Amino acid sequence: MELDESLLEDLYIWIDSLPLSRPKKRIERDFSDGLLIAEIIRYYLPDLVEMHNYTPANSLQQKKANWGILNKKILSNFGLDLPDVIINGLSNGKPGLIEVLLFNLRLKIDEELELQQKMQQQHQQNPIITPRQSSLSHITSNSTTTRSISKINQTNKSAKINNLPQKDISRLDYEEIKQQCLKQQEDIEILHAKIRRLEHVLQLKDIRISELSRAVEDSRPTRPTAIKKK
Repeated sequence: MELDESLLEDLYIWIDSLPLSRPKKRIERDFSDGLLIAEIIRYYLPDLVEMHNYTPANSLQQKKANWGILNKKILSNFGLDLPDVIINGLSNGKPGLIEVLLFNLRLKIDEELELQQKMQQQHQQNPIITPRQSSLSHITSNSTTTRSISKINQTNKSAKINNLPQKDISRLDYEEIKQQCLKQQEDIEILHAKIRRLEHVLQLKDIRISELSRAVEDSRPTRPTAIKKK
């Protein structure tokens, strides 16, 4: 995967906006120990990262160790499982790798935040899916349980689904919403990329128009002096 100039520019602006422990000077070296990746994830999803697991490193061995922990505990759960060859390249500061990882990580973080927001909204609208009420469902009547399940999962009314515990039903809702979010996020990113491309083209045209306007303005004063006679 290669990122074009507009996507890279947008990515660098995003990185510069984050409160990281070290400034971005040479990005492939700055991120080579994995520490800043952990800081980014912790900034958006603090419950997922324990920073004491990651040590600022100069040695290749410690850098790989940091990436190994990140990969096992976090990145693999995001669907960003890194093979050894990529971890080795990142640890050695191979150009181009960290940008692709950051681009995909940003998408996954956005997906997770959007999913959490939707789950929170769903919980507010349908509080019956809380674990406490799920545990209390065993002491309610069968008819009440059936009505509660139908509210949680209106799109699937099969007997098999209705017979599942309420905890499993909420998990099915979670996975369904997650898949919808993934698809929507892909569409949004494609549109964003197109918008950035068009904005870049317009910017280039504005610059060209400004150059031509200045050239016209600069040429105007020379005409009277050219025809002036003594």
